Formats: sequence, structure tokens, C-alpha cells
Amino acid sequence: MKTFITLALLGACSFSLPALAGSQTLLAAADDDLVVTRLSLAKAATPAGVERAPVDFVWALDPAQALTKPSTYRAESREFWTELDATQLRKGHRFQTTAAGALVRLSPLDAGKAAALTLDDVSLRIDGRSVATAKAVKVSADAAQLREAGVDFSAGTVVFQLAPELAPGNIELSAKAASGRYLLHVYEPTSPIALDLQADRDRALAGGSVVLHAQWQAGTDAVAPRSLGGLLTSPQGYSQSIKFVRTRDGSYQATVHLPEYADTGMALWEVHSFGVAQSKGALVARDAKTSFSVSQPTARLDGQAQTRISKAQGLSVKLGVEASSAGRYELRGVLYGSDANGELKPFAMAHAARWLEPGVGHITLDYGDLARQAGMRAPFELRDLQLNDQARMGQLETRARALRFAAD
Repeated sequence: MKTFITLALLGACSFSLPALAGSQTLLAAADDDLVVTRLSLAKAATPAGVERAPVDFVWALDPAQALTKPSTYRAESREFWTELDATQLRKGHRFQTTAAGALVRLSPLDAGKAAALTLDDVSLRIDGRSVATAKAVKVSADAAQLREAGVDFSAGTVVFQLAPELAPGNIELSAKAASGRYLLHVYEPTSPIALDLQADRDRALAGGSVVLHAQWQAGTDAVAPRSLGGLLTSPQGYSQSIKFVRTRDGSYQATVHLPEYADTGMALWEVHSFGVAQSKGALVARDAKTSFSVSQPTARLDGQAQTRISKAQGLSVKLGVEASSAGRYELRGVLYGSDANGELKPFAMAHAARWLEPGVGHITLDYGDLARQAGMRAPFELRDLQLNDQARMGQLETRARALRFAAD
């Protein structure tokens, strides 16, 4: 009871009391927080030249500006890719368009083996009838012209846009001069049919999992999904197939389990989904891509915190960090305080980085005198807490709400 009274007085007097320190346990993690459940057993190599000197930053935030958590990237695809060999391209490859003005790109895949193509090499049939290229194409460009415009494609690439006055339909594309392998990319910017793809997180841990959500969108058109698959690829070339399962609401979901040996780094793991749906009696292809980073769990929050509030030294939060590999680890977090109306508002952001050896260490977020300057009182909350491995450039843990303290 005495503790509660002391904390309440602390809030009312706004740092007028002598130093007060307390030990607490972090709040329970939310479902979408990133949490290390098991540290990596393998000692991660430490990159050469990593700075070891301690670093601290803190700055004031405007309490009137609410902070919102950005949602993960959602791909909305109106395009597809397919690989074609010379036999297929000479014979003619068919695909369905659902809107006028589709953009088509044909690029050689085998350097030195695939023949460079021009628009004159391309023949088009629309709904079974031959259409002169000059009439079917609104605008075109080759690789050199694209490079001049700042877009770099392989030599021999040809890009063209179908004339907007041509109704959508079944397109047959052929090139008698084809040799080797080619990549066909078709993009329909005004199509009502799209395949959406979203991961439940943009940062994951080796040995953990990522949940993918996919959904067909068709505007006012009716669409009947036929198939949906996917492939996960790592920066090092590892790949695994993805199996989507249709849910009750008609969307699709897949859980991807990541290998424990996945490397940490800035390079992203890519998810490539490919689906087919039926619309107006025709099959429509769509490919959607998204990506996320993966980190080795080299450290984690140990769940303990020590808070200090005093007029002389200000406010700080000391957090326990357990590391399995030596390295430079960083904490960052936003501090919320209670304003005159008792509403929690963000008023300070702090970063702190320390070199930690294997075992349990500590990193302190020091907010100084910013609570008093902002007129903030107890209770306080530490939110948007992040633990990062700066040496290996990986994010290890996040907490939307990490700690509530000096509360009566």
C-alpha cells in the first residue's frame, strides 16, 4: 500500500521527490509482437570493424501527434510472369487480358543463347484473328530506349502496350525468330481482377514462421479461383514451396516455417505466389510478390526492467538482454506519459546501443528530463520497444506495449 501511495505522489508532484527505483516484469507480448522463444545455439560470427563504444540518443516527441503502427506491405497484383522456350514462342503462347491497354514485356533469359527480338519479330492474334502489329500496339520500346529512360532490362528486350481501342480478350503472341528462353511479363493496370498478397509480419526469426494471406479481388466482375501456389526463396538460394489453403471467407492462407540456419542480413526473403482464376469463361493468371527479412535469434529481452525516476537524474528504463553471441545490440523505445487529463501521450524517443558478451547484460534507455519538460506524469508506458542486432543488421524482438510503471 505504501508503494502505491508513493507512486501516486510521484505523479502528482512531477519529479519533486528523491530518486525512486523499481524492478518489474515486462508486459505479456501481443500476438503480433516479435519474440525470441529460443536463442540460437550456434555462435554467430561478428563482422569485422563493428563499433563497440556505447551510444545514446533521446529526443522529444510532440504529444499531440498520435503514433500509428504501419501495416505490413500488401501486394495488389494485376500482372503475371511466365517463362517460355523458343518452341513455345515460335508456335504461339496464349494468355487472357481482362482490360484494354495491357503492357507486355518479352525478355531473353539466356545471355548469348536467346535471340534478341524487336517488335517486328512479334506477331499477335486476338480472339483467333490476326491483327497487324502497327494496329495492335499503341507504343513500344526496346532495351536501349528503356535504358535511356532509366529502366534497365537485358539486351534484346521488347516492351509494348496494346492499343486501348482493342477490347480485352485471348491474346496469342508468337515470334518466329525466337531461340533460347524468354520471360513474358504482362501487366494490366486497369484490370478489375487482382491477386492480393500480404505477410503477417515484415521481420521474422530463423526457426520461426510467417503467415501469408492471399485474396482475389474482382470489383463487380465474378471470379472463380482455380489454383494458388507459391515459392519462398532466400537470398542464398534456398527455396521451398508454399501451400495455400482456402478459408471460410474465400481467402487463402499459408504458414511458412523458416529454417533455423537462415542467415541474418539486409537481403530479403521473397514470396512469389502464382494463381489462376476464371472470369467470364476465361482463365486469368496473376502473380503476386512480397518479402520480409529474417534474423538469427542472437539475443532476447530477459523480461526484467528497472525504472528510475528522480528530479536530479530524470527518468530511465534499464532492460535485461540475454545474448548467445557477442555483438553490438540496440534498444529503442517510445515513452508515453499521462497528460493533465490523464491520457497517455507519446513524449520521448530513446535509442541506446551497447556491446554485449554472451550471457545476461543490460541496456538503459535514458529519457532525461523530457517528462518534466513535457508536463507528463505517472503512470508511464514504454511502447514500440525494439531490440536490434546492429552487428548483423537484424531485428530480434518488438513489443507494442512493453512496460507500465509508476502507476497507482
